[in-house]
Amino acid sequence: MERKKLPIGVSDFKKLIEENYYYIDKTGFIEEILEKKAEVTLICRPRRFGKTLNMSTLKYFLDRKNAEKNNQLFRGLNIEKSKYMAEAGKYPVIFLTMKGINGGNYSKFLQKFSSVLSDLYNDYEDLRESLNLKEKMYFDKVWLGEPDTDLTRALKFLSDIVYKYSGIKPVLLIDEYDSPMIVAHEKGYYEEVKELIGDFYGEALKDAPISFAVITGILRVAKEYIFSSLNNLKVSTLLTNNYNHFGMTEDEVETILKYYGLETELDLAKSWYNGYTFGNEKVYNPWSILNHCENGDLISYWVNTSANTLIMQLLKDADEDINDTFYELLRGGVARAILDDNMIFGEKYSDSTILYLMFSAGYLTIDRVGERRREYYLRIPNEEVKDYFRKTFVEIADSAGENSFSKLEEALLVGKIFGNNSVEAKINSMFQTSMSYLDGSKQEKFYHNLILGMMIGLDDKFYIHSNREEGLGRYDLALEPKSKSGIGYIFEFKVAVSSSEHDFDQAGAEALAQIDKKIYETGLRERGVEKIIKIGMVFASKVLKLYVK
Repeated sequence: MERKKLPIGVSDFKKLIEENYYYIDKTGFIEEILEKKAEVTLICRPRRFGKTLNMSTLKYFLDRKNAEKNNQLFRGLNIEKSKYMAEAGKYPVIFLTMKGINGGNYSKFLQKFSSVLSDLYNDYEDLRESLNLKEKMYFDKVWLGEPDTDLTRALKFLSDIVYKYSGIKPVLLIDEYDSPMIVAHEKGYYEEVKELIGDFYGEALKDAPISFAVITGILRVAKEYIFSSLNNLKVSTLLTNNYNHFGMTEDEVETILKYYGLETELDLAKSWYNGYTFGNEKVYNPWSILNHCENGDLISYWVNTSANTLIMQLLKDADEDINDTFYELLRGGVARAILDDNMIFGEKYSDSTILYLMFSAGYLTIDRVGERRREYYLRIPNEEVKDYFRKTFVEIADSAGENSFSKLEEALLVGKIFGNNSVEAKINSMFQTSMSYLDGSKQEKFYHNLILGMMIGLDDKFYIHSNREEGLGRYDLALEPKSKSGIGYIFEFKVAVSSSEHDFDQAGAEALAQIDKKIYETGLRERGVEKIIKIGMVFASKVLKLYVK
């Protein structure tokens, strides 16, 4: 049997159906939109979870252009059995995607924005001849991308003329509405974009003659005037139990794995790509499942460029408390947060705001609900995201060079503590270049977390134990080789009184003596590790020295 093609990167519903790609029926999304039919519906979900495909599906269903032909696309699908099939092909549809509107500065952003609007107007070239002179002049300015055109009213104007000359209020679909604001925040021109985009959306959503609007994005952007005066705004985030037509359910994953001959992979696929909670639903990452079906490998596939950049910056600038939380998450723990459904750009981010951003972007999921209002306990959802976090921290810590981290792993595997490309040299290299981390506390806990973060990425070769009770006490850090013939490590951290050689040596001696006195090696010995290297790691400001026994 010839299998259907996998729709990797295909987000156009018509292409997917006509070219016989594998399709998981999500047309229940159409039914729910029409059943609730709010004036404006804002749906926030992570990227690559099917937002654009669902919006494309909605467009082909509702659009009166080519309605008879488009109706054939829905043969045999769930929506065909619904009473809402009568709504098919009844509306003019204005579909705008804001994905890809970016630029290194505001001027380049405007060029991209103007180009996208020009393409949108191109779809309405046949309407142009019906316009009066005044309307035609503005239409041409946007269509031809003329400089200094007032773009804030471009979407409202298009809605106005569509309604005026068709007699039917259009449906407005805006995909990835927040993408320009996220990029502008990263690039440093957010205030300029906020005003432009705020007016652009505001005029269309508040004053234009539309039947209804559906908007998707990652975040609900707060303290802006985009939605402030809307009387009938329905907001659906990951915390609300509605519009659950994104991602893949376990039954859908089991079916597609079986279809592509990977039915034995369900448990492994679950550990790698499951774990997301949308409302009350547990879902898999569809992008990763599709790529896994194509390649058969259980590796990281999910890339969310815009959110990655913002999260990377947040982690670089994070204070000691959020770093503690981050390391606890990497160790399989949970983080408590008060989740507010709003993202506030341009303000100092609280720990809860950072966790909310990670949660909204799909990097954290709900482990359990707390007792207080909006209190949640979050965790890393699966191995794929954990792998991303490890690499992210290494990228932050390892700005000294591309190979520093791999060289550290090589040095640990052979027990090369001192010299060129040694454990000491590589940890020092990452330590010295982690400047943003060195502006905080100089307590032992601070250094402990920093070194632990560097070691997290070693978990394919070592079991990493932190603050674990062994022997007669609790050591700071141990690396237990997964191969019992490998080398184990016990680390004890100390902060020297000063950076003088005497104070370093004294602290190093104390660290090694403590390892012996407390018999920290007991557990590793009992588990069959024969070769153990004991290391005292001593810090003073930005200076680090290793002492070995």
